[in-house]
Amino acid sequence: MAHGSNDRRSPPGVLLGVALGAGGHTAVTHNARVMTSSVPYADVPARPWVSADARRWADVRVPAWARPVGPAVVLLVAVVMAAVMFSPDPMCTVAAPCGADWLDAAGSMLFLPHLVWLFVLPELALVSAPLLLIWMSNPDIWLGGPTEKIADAVVVAALCWGWAAVVARLRARGRQRSLVLDAAGGITVPAPATDDVRPWRRGLVRGIAGAILCAVAGVLITSVVVDDRTDDRLARTAMSENARVVAYNTDDYTVTVRLSDKARHRFDAQGSYRVGSSVPVLMHGDWMRLATEPYGDRTGRQALALVLAGLGVTVLGSGLLSRRRAVALHRAPVPVLRVLTRHDQGRTEIFAADDTATLRPVLSYEPHTRTRTALRQALLYGAPCEGGELILASATESGQWLVEGTASPIWRGSPDGTGKPGVYRPGTARTAAHRRAAEARVQDALAAMTPATGPVRWQAGPVARSVGAALIVVAIMLLGPLFRGSLTWWQLPFWSVGGLYWVSVCLRMMIWRITADSDGLHVRGLWRTAHLPWADVIGAVYTPEGELIARCRTDVDDVPVGSVGFPPLERRLRRPGRAERAAAEITAMVREPGLRPKNDARGT
Repeated sequence: MAHGSNDRRSPPGVLLGVALGAGGHTAVTHNARVMTSSVPYADVPARPWVSADARRWADVRVPAWARPVGPAVVLLVAVVMAAVMFSPDPMCTVAAPCGADWLDAAGSMLFLPHLVWLFVLPELALVSAPLLLIWMSNPDIWLGGPTEKIADAVVVAALCWGWAAVVARLRARGRQRSLVLDAAGGITVPAPATDDVRPWRRGLVRGIAGAILCAVAGVLITSVVVDDRTDDRLARTAMSENARVVAYNTDDYTVTVRLSDKARHRFDAQGSYRVGSSVPVLMHGDWMRLATEPYGDRTGRQALALVLAGLGVTVLGSGLLSRRRAVALHRAPVPVLRVLTRHDQGRTEIFAADDTATLRPVLSYEPHTRTRTALRQALLYGAPCEGGELILASATESGQWLVEGTASPIWRGSPDGTGKPGVYRPGTARTAAHRRAAEARVQDALAAMTPATGPVRWQAGPVARSVGAALIVVAIMLLGPLFRGSLTWWQLPFWSVGGLYWVSVCLRMMIWRITADSDGLHVRGLWRTAHLPWADVIGAVYTPEGELIARCRTDVDDVPVGSVGFPPLERRLRRPGRAERAAAEITAMVREPGLRPKNDARGT
């Protein structure tokens, strides 16, 4: 009776012509990761997730004050002001030597991962915020001047703000889960096993990577501690001699002293030293160090170890949370809903069961298999919320069922439908206006274009080439002095990779070209030219972010040309770019084959 009742609730057109099994077990092959299952998915007693219920789910949002950007920006500015602008270098003495303060360093370095966790791992931020507040309660932190105390107070306020924002976000996720359970009518069923990835493997790579990073951080910390203990043993038998400070460099934090034999020695320094003053130096054979800084300058290794530890905890925590959520889907029965789904632009979009026109995607996620499919019926298992996990069993054109899990957190909305995947609010005015404008340009092209006799080319114009060349010159001017100076071991690869990426983006803007002939499209990229037959092309899109993409049918990957324009500037100047015109005219040729060129573009 439950199955018949659900059939009466289902809106017309939900099956979309998909042949479903009726009552028996689904006979499925292992082709394309489609799994054989004993569950008769067509008979699952599931309610449809109608648009009204889906809209209520999508409308659950955290208030503006609880978005992570606000507390993160305030916290970052306050921390920088308190740590850099108002903190003088300490004065190191034998009575109060400068050394490796692990508690102080760990507390300072925890701010960086905490800022990241505010955005991507609120569960960890829920723990790190109280820990940082405890660290800020140390009286030694409040010994600075009035300005530094104000900055410290702002840090405390930002931590409290961020903690409250995290609580609000997690409560919103709880409301989303409750709405899914209500929409399912309280119906829960065991979730099917997925064939694309086992639950225990979800987050496994991140877990291993995070553990390795934490292990490397542990090795670095151990090396610092071992070196410190070695210095302690040598210092107990070392001879002390007063030396005069002859130079103190605040750029690289080094102090140069002159010994009684007129020899000069330079030491890395953490504290501040006055030229002309005397400092005690400990000597034991070839070993030598300042008595005011017992452990030398281990700041580099200490900072690297703590950064790796923060990164490792972030990656490890992300992997463990993903695994926990995936396993929880199979630990007990979960809500189930009938929905519509499609794979597009490398993401899976989920629509309400009665949204056959795909007007309002409810949520999206990245699947393990990057295939493109048309709209089809599916069963959604789990209580999805932003950042959560789910299982989707979707019907294929052959009547079989594909069971997949998520490879990324769940996001409200989907790719904007114009090319570049991204998070957006479904049905926003910006997205709708962009689609309307793109369709208007296609209609104008259909009305104005005439059949082409020879190949048609769209390529970067003189303005785009000039802007690209200017940006490359600016990059060279900015990076040149850096490479002429002395770069550290991490700065060289960082700026090299960043510079190469920037140059590649500029070159793509300068040299892009698409040629249409009787055979199809020839899309020139940075490294190669892609050839697309007309039978594979379904249009071209120019995204709001300025990316031009040749769209292909479901079983052929799209071909991105790259970021080749500046839509906001083009709209402000009211001058459509060449990429915008290319997208409209290519789409017009796809819709009206008579407009396509009659000859080949030989030698392109």
